[in-house]
Amino acid sequence: MKLHIHMSPADTLAAQPGVEDVYIVIDLIRATTAITTMFDQGAKRVFAADTVEQARKAAQLKPGRLLCGERNAQALPDFDYGNSPAQFAQSDLSNQELILTTTNGTRAFYACPEQSIRLAGCFYNARAVTACALRYARKQHSNISIVCAAENGFFALDDAVCAGYLAQEIQHQQPDINCHESVTAARGLYQLYPPSILPSHCHSAQQVIAAGIGDDIDFCMRQNASDSIAQIVGKEHETGLLILERIANDPG
Repeated sequence: MKLHIHMSPADTLAAQPGVEDVYIVIDLIRATTAITTMFDQGAKRVFAADTVEQARKAAQLKPGRLLCGERNAQALPDFDYGNSPAQFAQSDLSNQELILTTTNGTRAFYACPEQSIRLAGCFYNARAVTACALRYARKQHSNISIVCAAENGFFALDDAVCAGYLAQEIQHQQPDINCHESVTAARGLYQLYPPSILPSHCHSAQQVIAAGIGDDIDFCMRQNASDSIAQIVGKEHETGLLILERIANDPG
């Protein structure tokens, strides 16, 4: 079993990844943290849209779904919610279906092979999502790839640091896993920029703080507070949106 970290979706595509691999997608600030929180609050499904236009059109086709998203940390006009995990944590989303589009995070899921296992990872669910990825990888004798959403196509420190922490969790649970040197680099970044100081050094955190939603940053830095694991389970035919559902901690 091998472990690899891709620092951007473009890196993932360039590597021509295998459909049999297990992928953990990270957009620490804030998409994958928000998705995890949605399921904590009882959401039935989350539909990931690649673009704002796709999200709006899907909402018209499927009335009753909550429309959520942002661009460059700003909530979108006429949307029900932005992309705030702190706000979702205060909301009752029981049995709700939500459509989500974000600047970077939702797009990263589309970079992974369509038939592969794709999980949403972050600090908030790190231990749960890595244990789940390992169970899948052991079951199908495959490798694990961690995919950083990056920021507008460029390296994002927050995602890389989180990837280092998730890799550390995987190595603790599977000490004999064969790690690419990208894992060494990401783990080194986690040691240099732990959550206590990370927000001061990454643009995405500063952008969110400037938008007046600094509570989200504290929320995104929490580690292992959730057991929710969101997985892509398919694509909706009518809308083309990727479907995320909460799965059991033990996928069998």
